[in-house]
Amino acid sequence: MSDQAARQLAVEPGRSVIVQAPAGSGKTSLLVERYLALLATVDEPEAILAITFTRKAAAEMRERVLQFLDPAFVAEKPHEKAAKARAEAVEAKVQAWGLRENPQRLMIRTIDSFNQFLARAMPVASQLGPMPSPAEHTQALYREAARRILARLNDEEALSEDLARLLKWRDHRTQDIEALLMSLLGQREQWLRAIGRIEPVEQAAFEATLHDLVSEQLRRASTALQQALAQAGMSEQALLAVLSEAAACAADLAKPTPFADWSDYRRLPAPNPAELDGWRMLGFALLTNGGTWRASLNKNYGFPPKSEHKAAMEALLEQWTGNEELADLLHQARELPVPEFGPGEWPVLAALIRVLKQAAAELDLLFAERGKSDFAALGDAAQRGLGNEEDGYSDLALYLDQRIDHILVDEYQDTNWGQFHLLEKLVAGWAGEGEQQSHRSLFLVGDPMQSIYRFREAEVGLFMRTRDQGIGAQTLESAQLTRNFRSRAEIVEWVNERIGPAFPSIENMAAGAVRYAPSEPAREPGGRVEVLAEIDRVQEAEALAARIRDTLEANQGKDDFKAAVIVRARSHLSELLPALARHGVRYRAVKLDPLLQRPVAQDLLSITRLVIDPAHPSARLALLRSPLCGLSLKALHALAGDGKDPLDDDALDRLSPEDRERAEPVYAGIEAAYGLRGRRSVRDRVEGLFLRLGGPQILCARPTEQRDAQRFLDVLAQAEDEGLLNDWNAFLALLDEQTTEGDPPDDEVRLEVLTMHGAKGLEWDAVFLPGLDRPPRGASQELLYWLPITPESGEEQVLLAPLRSAEQASNTALIQFINNQRKQREAYEQQRLLYVAATRAKEFLCLSAVLDPDKQAQKPAAGSLLASLWPNCEGEFLRAFSEALERIPELGPDSDDVVFPAPRRQRVQSGWRPSFEATLDWTPALPVRERSVEIEFSWQNTQARRIGTVLHRILEDIGRVGLERFDEVRLARLESRIPGLLQAMGTGRAELQASVEVIEQALDRTLSSETGRWILSGEHPEHACELALSGLIDGKLVNAVIDRTFVDAQGVRWIIDYKSGHAEDERIEEFLQHEAEEYRDQLSVYRRLFEQMGETDVRIALYLPRLDRLEEL
Repeated sequence: MSDQAARQLAVEPGRSVIVQAPAGSGKTSLLVERYLALLATVDEPEAILAITFTRKAAAEMRERVLQFLDPAFVAEKPHEKAAKARAEAVEAKVQAWGLRENPQRLMIRTIDSFNQFLARAMPVASQLGPMPSPAEHTQALYREAARRILARLNDEEALSEDLARLLKWRDHRTQDIEALLMSLLGQREQWLRAIGRIEPVEQAAFEATLHDLVSEQLRRASTALQQALAQAGMSEQALLAVLSEAAACAADLAKPTPFADWSDYRRLPAPNPAELDGWRMLGFALLTNGGTWRASLNKNYGFPPKSEHKAAMEALLEQWTGNEELADLLHQARELPVPEFGPGEWPVLAALIRVLKQAAAELDLLFAERGKSDFAALGDAAQRGLGNEEDGYSDLALYLDQRIDHILVDEYQDTNWGQFHLLEKLVAGWAGEGEQQSHRSLFLVGDPMQSIYRFREAEVGLFMRTRDQGIGAQTLESAQLTRNFRSRAEIVEWVNERIGPAFPSIENMAAGAVRYAPSEPAREPGGRVEVLAEIDRVQEAEALAARIRDTLEANQGKDDFKAAVIVRARSHLSELLPALARHGVRYRAVKLDPLLQRPVAQDLLSITRLVIDPAHPSARLALLRSPLCGLSLKALHALAGDGKDPLDDDALDRLSPEDRERAEPVYAGIEAAYGLRGRRSVRDRVEGLFLRLGGPQILCARPTEQRDAQRFLDVLAQAEDEGLLNDWNAFLALLDEQTTEGDPPDDEVRLEVLTMHGAKGLEWDAVFLPGLDRPPRGASQELLYWLPITPESGEEQVLLAPLRSAEQASNTALIQFINNQRKQREAYEQQRLLYVAATRAKEFLCLSAVLDPDKQAQKPAAGSLLASLWPNCEGEFLRAFSEALERIPELGPDSDDVVFPAPRRQRVQSGWRPSFEATLDWTPALPVRERSVEIEFSWQNTQARRIGTVLHRILEDIGRVGLERFDEVRLARLESRIPGLLQAMGTGRAELQASVEVIEQALDRTLSSETGRWILSGEHPEHACELALSGLIDGKLVNAVIDRTFVDAQGVRWIIDYKSGHAEDERIEEFLQHEAEEYRDQLSVYRRLFEQMGETDVRIALYLPRLDRLEEL
């Protein structure tokens, strides 16, 4: 079917169709045109139900429909003209319905809002009662439900025995059980469907599911094997003869081979779980450990040179080289677990299932108490409200069956089992071919290649199952769109040729394997794809930031030109965002920048802690140190150092007059805020103290900072409403979920930074994809392992296994199987994630990664997006890397010492008081007062600290392994990292070269001197760098990190602290005396720590690499 024929089929109102619409194919336009076509066939607009998965998608669809229904709208594009014609055809109906005046009659809803509608319509049948409000922060409720369950440990009931068994299984780690229960309650929609169908909880029923899965996997492997043998012209007996001959030849070998056990076999294994050993033997015989066909056979495997059975096996393997499906099935077959639970597993699993059911019931009670709910509960209530075929459908279901004639579902590839069952119930009454059913239609549109929401329980296999079998008794015609109207031809072709082959060649519904469907470019050539590869993260960030800057500058004349940086995870931006700032590129980070990383949020957090607990010492000191007060470290030491209490009656008397003037408003404000407890909300008292201390004027000079402060206060009010302030960790967890709004889009902010999941459905002229080599985050430990399976027919199946006991060193075979299957599904989804990211680009696509200079280590990490691209893009990335290596600048010559200006620390001016008429929303920002501090030596300024940090890092890298292992090449490679390390810390281009030269000069002086080489030698016994020690000194806990320590040839323990300061020749002795006085006490504490460990001869010293001076203290 051509693309045009598929589009015509999709908009015919009398046909039920499932449409695969790849990226850029105009899916939304298709939905809108079909919706307009359906309006012509119904008596009321409520007869059409359109379901989307996000509010944004629902709003966009509603807006587009109303746009076409507006008589003033003029369609210019071809596809718009067709939709406009359909809108004009229903103009009389639109006026009669009053649609433009009452757009709420358009039943365009998100799946969650539709569930709310169903639950609200049938409060008794749904078992919800009065409609609860959705809980914004559910973690606190999950935690309380888990704690209520754990509190029943000592009750006289069966649950107590189950809890005791679980705690014993996990070595009585109550906190682990609580955390794991919380996690599972958030995902209960999936596992509760599985375990809820099996009553009572019996071992045989759960093992039957595993047995069915293993049998099905073996059946598929057996069928594929027989077909492959037939195609190769080899009989089963001929293959057995080859294997048996190899076993005979390997019988005398000292080392066992994969073919050794085939001498006793008279047939190939049957597709029966009882013969798993045979399938494992077959897999190990034919495949490598990685699951690929064996490439070579020799006498060590039982295949002597020129033997007939060797020639036969090599011929067979050569024919099967391209049969990836068979290799994959044999590889999976040898990893299948025995379909039964191991010793001790079932009693724990049974106890866990019973505890989970009780925890889910406890959560329902808690929701009822609080009048709250989550989306999982609403979805479950909606299904109960509709009833079912076995017990009978409810009046609501019958009403909807009479009311709704047409259903449209967007993004169907992201459907989960609960939503699938909801659709089944909505179309349950549509069966039949009579006149009554002819006016109904079901329209599903999506793209399996863009299914990237497994973490939300999306099952892409449901798209394939629905395409092949329909939903319930409702069959659907299938249509495939191919034209891409978004991207230039070069981008479409690059995606087809580079990303397409990474997709599996064979569909697998259960595993979520989706075949790639190539697109055809509808736009003319004129686009570009570029690949970057750099030596480290800093270099990658610099190269990418420069490319982004140049791209935006080159398109400055285009008012609508927009670009995006799209990353897999927000942690991948740690180097890039500072690089963008250094290159003067403004950007808007979309839900990426954590709120708690903003200074104003940190200070508001300290205020919140003090309003709740005025005696909290660290929060008080943090607030006193903040710009709202600005006490020096010396003043803080006077308040709280040496065991002093900052809340003593005479605490303020220990401060200087100026510091006391700064601190008094803070002390008074905290006391006043605490005095309002019980009369004002925490939120109001926090905002009041913030205003009293001048927060809006001092911390909110920019609009983004004002929004950050307001956002914090809003979250604080929410936390107070939900009772989270009684559990500080729960409040912090809520704050951790919050992100800043960032700069609002305007003509000057043309770059957006967001995640790949957040980018889905959007498009930009230029797209940059950094960090493709980064591996995914490791999986966390779970209390219950489960694997949902989408069968070709029937109900969803789920494999279950409990977390291994605290005494078990490794996972059980069943857990390992579940984890392997998850990894495979994750790998499939990563391919789709890369496809989604790359297809956002209209004109320019840039992909970047970091490669290792060592060619042996250049293969991408497993699970990285680059690993998917590597087979088809290795050459492109290696060429880009070669060019990058050539661009690395030569290290500059030595230069004279650089003296940096003194720093200026920002803090409020002593004696300043805010205007109390101010409010957070409208107070004009006052400039932050700056207080000049006289600094005597150059080591104390900001850039010098950066230099010192990098120099410490380089010396640490050398000393950790020993100078002797560093040849000229390795030292040069180490020195080449210096510019990147400095840039990562915020060094600008103007300061970079001079700073690099300072470090190079210090390093050269150190490595050229006898003293420096002695310090960094790896031949010293017990040598270490950055050694962390802890101990009690004078009854106080002391934590220390020692730059360099070792035992010399005389048995003396040396403790050496690096100092990167510098002074002019005539002042060196004065400088050294100052340093010695400054750090003598600190190093003396380090010495006492070693003496407590039995060291008797300990020496302490400072080493100044820029002066090559070892100063013993």
